[in-house]
Amino acid sequence: MSRIVISGASGDLGRRVTRLLLNEEPDAELTLVTRTPEKLADRTGPGIAILKGDYRDRESLDAAYSGADTLFLISGLNLGRRVSEHRNAIDAAERAGIRHIVYTSVGGGGLPNNPALSAKDHYRSEQDLQSSGIAYTILRNHLYAEIVSKIWITPAVESGRLEMATGEGFLSPVAKGDVARSAAAVLREPERHGGAIYEITGPELLSMRDIVRIGSEVHGVPIEYRPVTAEERLAHFDSIGIPRTYDPAMPLSAAGHMWASDELVSADLAAAEGFQAILTHQVKLITGREPEPLRAVMERVKSVRYDQIDDDAA
Repeated sequence: MSRIVISGASGDLGRRVTRLLLNEEPDAELTLVTRTPEKLADRTGPGIAILKGDYRDRESLDAAYSGADTLFLISGLNLGRRVSEHRNAIDAAERAGIRHIVYTSVGGGGLPNNPALSAKDHYRSEQDLQSSGIAYTILRNHLYAEIVSKIWITPAVESGRLEMATGEGFLSPVAKGDVARSAAAVLREPERHGGAIYEITGPELLSMRDIVRIGSEVHGVPIEYRPVTAEERLAHFDSIGIPRTYDPAMPLSAAGHMWASDELVSADLAAAEGFQAILTHQVKLITGREPEPLRAVMERVKSVRYDQIDDDAA
């Protein structure tokens, strides 16, 4: 395995993938790139380099990507700005001689009419990557099962209802561990996955009512699902102090997440309109093992804050 750059290495997915790669090959040559290198002070190894890099700072990316063959481009969080940030990363990879980019997109991100604001960004970044001339693999990661479990269901356990603008939509939530395992497998042998676009889903396509039923059974309390309008959903977020627009400087919510309501509600609408009704078996195709069902994830994380979720496998 030649040198791999993990760009965005101090985030949850970056940490999981780094751990998996080192578990498989302790002497792996990894360049861990982050805006906050101090967060990776615990990560040491003979082949590890930790460098500061920012998608908005082209010179930092030139230095960070130099000497590597493969780039794991973990997408940025800045809604609307991530397209230009990803372009900076792709351009820097080309200047550095990177031969393969593995990019984390979003479920349904290749559908140009997807109303989800994040999907619009990712659609443009996928196009930029495909026209770059660099070999690529795109991982369209679907909604984390941990988000469904902790951000949707846990509050509904207390209130007795889940109100979302998801209509009668279907989703295939995927465990974080399965996303990380898929990425690590591709990074180990990128040439086997050249030009592939994978929809990384869980093992089940579930309706919103299925999800609420599973949550009710896991927690042992009745939960009602009530579809609401986008305007009602935005008003709810306004009432609990969640900002409309993402700001990387905003504090974590009480539940341990940091999102803005415009992106969240647009994702609801994407589910309602069927853009998330995708089920594949590509996690097993890539990793050789079945992905974890939503019920198992709910059981595993039901007593853990969202930002403290971890598991031994990833």
